Amino acid sequence: MSAADAAYLHPLAKATQIKHILGAAAHAARAAELVAGDDRSVAAEHLERAVHRATPVIVDVLKRFPAAPGGGGRVGELIRLLDTDLRSHASGRT
Repeated sequence: MSAADAAYLHPLAKATQIKHILGAAAHAARAAELVAGDDRSVAAEHLERAVHRATPVIVDVLKRFPAAPGGGGRVGELIRLLDTDLRSHASGRT
């Protein structure tokens, strides 16, 4: 569901659109975390890999939107972590 959502990204620069951009990766990280007995380090590893796989185009699109909003439980927390990491990681790229 989240991967399919990416195609429906709205041109309106609303923070809620971040779920369309990053939701699939956050849900995958949460699923892996649950399979590992709710081990948060597993989700962190998944997010780290997602950051390294993200292309400059993805980061460019992400930066057109405000930061991810609060709420959303653990998946929302993972979305915010990924959002922050992608934005800060991109600033270190050349």
